[in-house]
Amino acid sequence: MNKCFFSLLTCAVLLNGCSAVGTSNQPSNVDKPIPVAAPQISDSDKQDYLDAINVARGNAQHCGTQGDFAATTDLIWNDSLYKAAYEHDYDMAESGIINGDHTGSNTDSDYTSKVQKLDHGSTIQERIENNGYTSWSALGENLTAGTTTDTPEKAVQAWLNSDHHCANLMNPDYKEVGLAHIEKAGTKYTHYWTQDFGAK
Repeated sequence: MNKCFFSLLTCAVLLNGCSAVGTSNQPSNVDKPIPVAAPQISDSDKQDYLDAINVARGNAQHCGTQGDFAATTDLIWNDSLYKAAYEHDYDMAESGIINGDHTGSNTDSDYTSKVQKLDHGSTIQERIENNGYTSWSALGENLTAGTTTDTPEKAVQAWLNSDHHCANLMNPDYKEVGLAHIEKAGTKYTHYWTQDFGAK
């Protein structure tokens, strides 16, 4: 069962996309995985991304209406989750479509929808499974975009400032993560971030 929460912050340049949580491995419409050709990410960027996430998870957080969360375990990097996150960033930047339910645009930039010949925008589960992350026990996703959201620390802070995103980030059920960032000048938000979580 996926839950999704959507909020547009009033500081005009920042959009906090929704967070979603899946806790069962229901069959998806993905046949054989056909991973996206995401660019190689450097070890230093991976570490910077993990540091921003794990510093937040290493401290107790008050997530507003979602309650208080104790410090929890560090996440480890997963390339399949990174590819799924990159795919969704690319779709949002190219299509200009950011759906509150995390579905892809169902346009040519919605890679999983295209290669799997789906008749709808790709779901979180379909994107993650299409990029090779299967046999999972939990999945989740956080999105944010904004013209000044240009570092992983700013992206993580935006999620911590949003109750549902904060709870998703602090969820102790997650063990692995992939975080991706695309900067595309001339688009509405310029900077697009997707954070995909998983556990097996």
